[in-house]
Amino acid sequence: MSRSVLIKRVTSRLSSKVITTVILKQNDINIKVRDELGHILLIDAADSGEMFLLASLFQHSMRSHDLIYLERKDTVDTDLFIFNGAINPFTQKDLKKIRSSLRFFRTDNYRIPLLSTHDEKIWEAWEHWKYDEQLRIKSGKDMAIINSSQLGFEMLVHSCCYLATSYSGHSHFDWNSTNSSPELIIRNIARN
Repeated sequence: MSRSVLIKRVTSRLSSKVITTVILKQNDINIKVRDELGHILLIDAADSGEMFLLASLFQHSMRSHDLIYLERKDTVDTDLFIFNGAINPFTQKDLKKIRSSLRFFRTDNYRIPLLSTHDEKIWEAWEHWKYDEQLRIKSGKDMAIINSSQLGFEMLVHSCCYLATSYSGHSHFDWNSTNSSPELIIRNIARN
C-alpha cells in the first residue's frame, strides 16, 4: 500500500487562465522558509518525513503543473511559491493577486502520493551539467519564488529524497540556479 498525503487545492482564475494551487501552511507541515537579506533562501525541513513531503510536492508540481504555495505563519518566515515558469509564466504581481484571492475560492481535498525512498541508481547516470541553471529563484522578506524547469524539478525531487535518507544534512543549489538567483539551501534540520 502506497502512502499519500491529503492536501488542499484551490482552483482560481487569473484573467482568462485557470490556475490550480496547492496550499500548505508551513507550521502544519514542519517546513520553514526563510529569506536571508535577499542573498540566501533557506528551506528547512524538520526531519526525513518532512523532506520526503517536500520531494513529493516538487514531484506533484512537476507532473501536474500545479502552483505550490507554502504559507508562512508569521513574519519571521517567508511565503514560498513553486511552479514551472515555462508552463505557468507568473510574475510577482500575479502571485500576489493569487495569494490575496485564494480564500475566496472553493477548496478541494486532494491526495498526492508520498515518496518514501531514494533510488541510488539515479547517481550512476547523473550528469551535473544538464541541471545547470534550471532554477530561477527570487527571494524577499515577504515572498520567495522557485521557478523551475522539468529538469530542475527532477533534480530537486532526487536531492530531497537523498537528504531524507542520508546524513549529509543539507544541499546547496547555486550551480543549478541562474546567476541572478540568490543561493538556495535545503536542509534536513534533524540530520544537519
